[in-house]
Amino acid sequence: MSSTHALPHQGLGLIKLDTLFPRLPGDLGLASSWGPRVKEFVVRGALPDVIVKQQQSYADSAYAPAFGEAVKSLVQSGVVAITTSCGFLVLWQRELQALSPLPLVTSSLCLLPALLEQEEQVGVLSIDVKSLSSHHWLGAGLSAHHLDRLVLGGLPADSHFCQSILGNLHQMDAGQAQTEVVAAARAIHQSAPHLQTLVLECTNLPPYQTAIEEATGLKVISLRDSAVLMAAATA
Repeated sequence: MSSTHALPHQGLGLIKLDTLFPRLPGDLGLASSWGPRVKEFVVRGALPDVIVKQQQSYADSAYAPAFGEAVKSLVQSGVVAITTSCGFLVLWQRELQALSPLPLVTSSLCLLPALLEQEEQVGVLSIDVKSLSSHHWLGAGLSAHHLDRLVLGGLPADSHFCQSILGNLHQMDAGQAQTEVVAAARAIHQSAPHLQTLVLECTNLPPYQTAIEEATGLKVISLRDSAVLMAAATA
């Protein structure tokens, strides 16, 4: 008489955009940047520029059903927590979490409420700060009074980093990208010298974390600082 055994529940589910650009070591769209237990789901057609610049409410987005399917598929695969490869998906944090019985953290911006309980102001470095709307901040769990305590900065639209990532190019000069990213982080720090912490919105920024820390002296936070996600990826 045969018996069946349920698959053990373990691992991190990673919902990825449909990308061509090179992912450097430390990029949070790489399973290896998290740990040994990561299951990926690529949402075909979800290009970086489209997700960052063109998305609306979950109910109004043509891409929402595909992301919903990604959540359901990863839940069924046996993961114990879910994240994404794009910080701008915080726009749908509440809707995607509602589809999942598991912890789901779309973006490092979700870490901001807890950080603001500890610090008067927190810096945020985004790939496209101008495209962050009140709806994104609401998805992160931030109210209007929180926003006055954020020091925001982004990469120039014509920077090599932005053109490579948002343009979804096959190649990127890592040295040039690092120079641009560090300059953007320094500008944030110079505008608020008292800052202690800088949050990296974009999951493509962590490869430059050490360089930012060395250049600014700031503590740099990314999605990898989510305890629930790291526990899922490494347990």
